[in-house]
Amino acid sequence: MKNLILLIALSITTQLSIAQSSGIISFLSTEKFEIKMDNVPEGVDLSGMLPTSRSATKELIFNKNESVYIDGKEDVEDTELTSDDGSFKMVIMESDIESRLYNNIKTKRSVSQEDFMGKAFIIEDKMPKYNWKLTKEKIKFLGYECTKATTTNEKDEEIVAWFAPAIKTQAGPDGYGQLPGAILMFSLNDGKIEIKATKVELKEVNKIEIPNDGKKVTGEEFKKIIEEKIKEMKKEYGGNGHNIEIRG
Repeated sequence: MKNLILLIALSITTQLSIAQSSGIISFLSTEKFEIKMDNVPEGVDLSGMLPTSRSATKELIFNKNESVYIDGKEDVEDTELTSDDGSFKMVIMESDIESRLYNNIKTKRSVSQEDFMGKAFIIEDKMPKYNWKLTKEKIKFLGYECTKATTTNEKDEEIVAWFAPAIKTQAGPDGYGQLPGAILMFSLNDGKIEIKATKVELKEVNKIEIPNDGKKVTGEEFKKIIEEKIKEMKKEYGGNGHNIEIRG
C-alpha cells in the first residue's frame, strides 16, 4: 500500500512539473504611436481622425526550452479612415500573413516569420542577449507572484518586465525572456509598447513548430529590402502625394 501511495504521489509530481514548464499564455499587446503628415491639402482637418494606438491579441506557446509567439485567433479587418468632407481617405490594411517568432533557449536560435508588402520572409538569427537587473519589487498578477526586472535594448530604450518564477520557462512575449520564469507583463520605452497576459494555461503542448513559410533571408538582408523599398516609394510618390510618418 505504501508503495502504491508513493507511486501515485510521484505521478502527480511529474504531471505538475510538466504542466508548470509548458503551456499557452494569451496576451494583449498595445503600441502607442504618432502619425505625422506633410503636404496635407488645405482645409483638410485630420485632428482626431488618425489612431494614436493599436492593440492586438497574441499567444505564447512554450515548453522548458522552446517558445513561439504568434498572432491571436480573432479576425482583424482593414480600417478605413475618411475626413468629414470626404476629400481624404486612408486605408490601414491588415496582413493575411501570420506573424510568428520562434526562440530556442538551449541553442539560442531565433526564427521569425515576417510580412512585408504582402510577402512572407523567414529571418533566422541568434537570440539577442539582455543584461537583466532583478529587483526586490514583487506584485501578484493573474494569481502568480511576479518579480520586476529591468534592462535596455540596442536602442538604449528602457525595458521593464514582470516575470513569474512559478512558471518554469525563460520565455516571454515578442522574443523577450531569458529570465528565471515566464514574463507576464512587459513595457518598452515608458509604455510606448505594453504587453500584458490575459490568461495562463499550464498544460502539455504539441511539438512547437519552427516557422518555414517564406523567403529565407538574414536580418541584414531583410533590413536592406525594407530600406530599398522605402527609397523606391519616396522616389515614386514623394513629390506628388502626401507623406505619412508613423512614429512608435
